[in-house]
Amino acid sequence: MEDNRILNRPKYFTIGDYNILFQKTGTEIRVEIPFAGMAFYHPEERTADFSFLIEAREEDEDCRLLWGSEDFAIPIFLYERESGEFDWITKQKDGTPGMSFHISHDWTKYVLYQDNTGTRGERAFREFGSLFSYAVLNHHACVLHGVVMEYEGKGILVVAAAGTGKTTHTWMWRDYRNALIINGDRCLCRKKDGVWYAYGMPWSGSSGEYINRRVSISCIVNLNRGKENTVRQLSVFDGTLRLMLRVFAPAWQGEMQNKAFDYCEELASEIPVLDFYCRPELEAVEVLERAVMHYGK
Repeated sequence: MEDNRILNRPKYFTIGDYNILFQKTGTEIRVEIPFAGMAFYHPEERTADFSFLIEAREEDEDCRLLWGSEDFAIPIFLYERESGEFDWITKQKDGTPGMSFHISHDWTKYVLYQDNTGTRGERAFREFGSLFSYAVLNHHACVLHGVVMEYEGKGILVVAAAGTGKTTHTWMWRDYRNALIINGDRCLCRKKDGVWYAYGMPWSGSSGEYINRRVSISCIVNLNRGKENTVRQLSVFDGTLRLMLRVFAPAWQGEMQNKAFDYCEELASEIPVLDFYCRPELEAVEVLERAVMHYGK
């Protein structure tokens, strides 16, 4: 089995058809890739689209705070340097320093230069997952909070607020329709050659469901709790609004935030967005299945 430690020699991973280089140079910080991440390991050397490096780096005191707060459950701060590069800094629950990342101006290069979490890189890899969700916005892609599943060759995204029941519903698709859950929490959507694809990612929240696979997106389902099982197709405008609530977009204003919302509109104009109210029962699967076959691409 391939060693999961990040050492001096480069390691390559492919996520969303993006090649990511991981490498460590000249630091004692220990980073091990979790089992989920190793499912996306690629043994061959490749041209990297993104790089994750572990190396020594000095903090820059001459920078401005873009976003962040001590009031978050895990305090996070984003600083912009005069050079246009960034520092992403977290604190631990007791207020002591957590992790520090240096980020290039184009969000393609990440340097982990401090990690006091004692998690052997588990927290750092998870934090990189959040940063990656922002980084892909510069590459005609976005990440939605929801489930990616494949059914009879169709990619179905089920998005909803946490606790709404998307896991309960999609598990019924898995158990009674043999649907394949590609990711149980995050939908990486990328447009390639005029086609929108959904990809598996090693970051899947608490679901633990992930597969290194892609599928073309047939439809997007906005799931809601309801007294009856009903479904309708949304207009582009309403579909865009629903997706804007679920997209991983930077909280600070700027070009990346604008791109996130633009992709929501693009998705809603090219992929059917269905508004689905349902009860936690098998009949709900039957109702949505008919709608997917009717409206889906």
